[in-house]
Amino acid sequence: MKQLDLHGVSHYDVQDVVENWVLMNEPPLKIITGNSDRMKELTHKVLREHKMQFYMPTHNTGETIVLRW
Repeated sequence: MKQLDLHGVSHYDVQDVVENWVLMNEPPLKIITGNSDRMKELTHKVLREHKMQFYMPTHNTGETIVLRW
């Protein structure tokens, strides 16, 4: 499973980085957001805008798994 690590990405850039990456790759995908609530919120906003199915594993809420478009 391909993964995108958002550590070091500014909140300002999250929209573009996540959007480009998920549209260029086939699910399933893993996005590592870390424990920042704001980073999770911004990431999930992009995924919802593109009607992607995703979830946060209960064993690691610092990542989001994208299942499909």
